[in-house]
Amino acid sequence: MDLNGYWQENKRFVLTVGAGALVFLGAFGLETSLFRDELNRTRNEIRRYSNQLSEAQYTSQDLGDAERENEALKAAHGQLVQAAAFHARPEFVPDPAAGSAANHYLRTLARVREELMQRANRAGLEIESSLGMPELSPTVESEIVRYLEALDLVDSVADLALRARAKRIDKIQVRLDPGHATREGVGALERTRVDMTISGSSLALTRLLAWTQRPPQGGRVLALDKFELLQARSKRGEVRLDATFVVARVRPTEIVEP
Repeated sequence: MDLNGYWQENKRFVLTVGAGALVFLGAFGLETSLFRDELNRTRNEIRRYSNQLSEAQYTSQDLGDAERENEALKAAHGQLVQAAAFHARPEFVPDPAAGSAANHYLRTLARVREELMQRANRAGLEIESSLGMPELSPTVESEIVRYLEALDLVDSVADLALRARAKRIDKIQVRLDPGHATREGVGALERTRVDMTISGSSLALTRLLAWTQRPPQGGRVLALDKFELLQARSKRGEVRLDATFVVARVRPTEIVEP
């Protein structure tokens, strides 16, 4: 090959390529010098984190402590659920072997009404005769179960009112949880509310309130959402208790294992 001839014919191309190579090498050298420290620092950090990941972070003692703590939390959670939930007495729980829930509801309501009215008449306690139950008997089993639970609570409060020697139970209203009939549902805590207005002496109503939270032997704590004691307008020396009791249903939530 005639290099002199090639140079004469292609010297413009050769000079352009050479200049480009020089610019590239210069830029590469400049970039390397500018970012060498940053690259080295990044490599060191990667190496350090890799070493940390390869080492055990927790000991078997740590794992044992976490498992014991988790068991204690599950036990405490179960106790809270048991304490918050309303536990209906057996006679207020439908038994499939004994017939339909609707028939059980009618029989139980008739029995409770008769027994309460007899006791109330002897003690001079006026009591709202519907006991807060709907005029038309419920037909859906889930509603029947909840109204029976509310009836159980009403019966318990009326029993305490009789023992405390209250004068009247003027109002009883049962309200199922609004979420019960919705697509969204009630969530982790379902509340059936029972509104009651009870009249009597301040001593009787104070005693009744105390017994709902510290019941006599064999009784149950009855959850109160709110209450208010007011001076009665119509009768001197009487006070009125407006109280909202709660029949709570608690859905157990899952506790994540460690």
